[in-house]
Amino acid sequence: MYSREVEDINYDDVLADEASDDEAQNDADGGNDADEDVEDAVIVTQATNYSVIIGKTVRLECKVEPADGVVVQWTRNNAKFFIGTMKPTEQDLETISGQKRFFIAANSTDLLIKDIQFEDSGFYKCEILQANPPSIQHHIAILESAKIIRFYASDNGVVREGKDLLLTCEVSGSPPPQILWSWGGIDGNQNQRLSEKDGEFTANSVLLRDVKHESSGKYYCYVFNNLAHAQAELTVNVLRKPRVHVHRTVINSDINVEAVLQCSIHDELASHIRWYKDGRPVSDSSSQYIISTEAQHSNLTVVPTSDQDFGTFTCEAENQNGKHNRSIELVQSPVVESFSNDGPKLTWTIHSHQPLEEIELQLRDLNGEGEWRTVSVPLPDRRHHEYEMIYSLEDAEIDAGKYEATLKVKNNKSWSEHSNPTIVDIEAQAQYIRPASVYLPGSGHSIRPTYIIFPLIYLLVRL
Repeated sequence: MYSREVEDINYDDVLADEASDDEAQNDADGGNDADEDVEDAVIVTQATNYSVIIGKTVRLECKVEPADGVVVQWTRNNAKFFIGTMKPTEQDLETISGQKRFFIAANSTDLLIKDIQFEDSGFYKCEILQANPPSIQHHIAILESAKIIRFYASDNGVVREGKDLLLTCEVSGSPPPQILWSWGGIDGNQNQRLSEKDGEFTANSVLLRDVKHESSGKYYCYVFNNLAHAQAELTVNVLRKPRVHVHRTVINSDINVEAVLQCSIHDELASHIRWYKDGRPVSDSSSQYIISTEAQHSNLTVVPTSDQDFGTFTCEAENQNGKHNRSIELVQSPVVESFSNDGPKLTWTIHSHQPLEEIELQLRDLNGEGEWRTVSVPLPDRRHHEYEMIYSLEDAEIDAGKYEATLKVKNNKSWSEHSNPTIVDIEAQAQYIRPASVYLPGSGHSIRPTYIIFPLIYLLVRL
């Protein structure tokens, strides 16, 4: 078997007229006398695989020898197309689609199919009607350019943030086209291909879960096979939930010390803002709390009167697209902020309305090997509620190398949380080399440079 790609040929001049009943090649007895010996015919054409572009014309060859007096029958799926050049019965016609497109080529036994359609694919058998009927079977594979029938998104491409988005690209083509998905950004100037980390892929769709506002923009469906390619685009708009931003996530206060908790809302729409303490709504009517909200900003003023008044306070914003919240811890333990370094010099800020008792700096080799080393840092001289601290590791005599450093502070209530770590690079200090002395063997004295003696000798000689 071999493949044959059919050229776009005009076969109008080779189509046969419907044969008459007395035409020699369609004569049932072949024009021979019944008692005359007839040599069995054979099919010399090889079975062939035809790959045909949809809408083209294909000629299925069935060459027989000897050809005189031979009647050939063409069938597909047990449906008769032709016996010789005779068309099938009306009953057979009901099972054959597009019969007007099928012909027997003039002066041949070949089957000609014009304007081939996708449903014409399959196996076609050519058989010689005789005592021992030989036959061959051709196969037609229909080739169709890749096309996009429809490209659409769930909810017409308008989805709330946090919901799922389904993109579907209905395609056609033979061989079946491959599909590539990409995201072009808000302005369509990007070209980021979607991969398994972005969504869940099926044959012709991709499911994007928990979409963000940043997922808005143009999406592209690109399809291709070995004949052609096509592209379609659509715009997705992800409606954004409000975004709550808090200025500080942990705030130190004390009994009867006022604390102001602040939050801001980043949103294109107006949001309703609420405050909670440990999951329960905060009432503005309470003497402990004062809520002040203006536009997209809200402050909660708290005056603790007991240890129970400390805890987790939450600022929540809600609009028609959803909710978002951030929490602030109101504590009596110290709060360490802005822990950083410049070489061996470390800087940080401590907030504590309570007296400080200890400051511990912890170091560990950057490779993570070995135990943490604790360095005690001197306490500040004066008491404040905010301390700007500076400490140099050179004072702690730390060996050269790279270290991971973290810090915690204790007041008369409790220890703080560990600060965020910072990487410290301590360089080796240069060693200054003293001038060498030359010792004579067996002598306890050294010979040093005599830069002053030589000018003195020269002066005495002159005198």
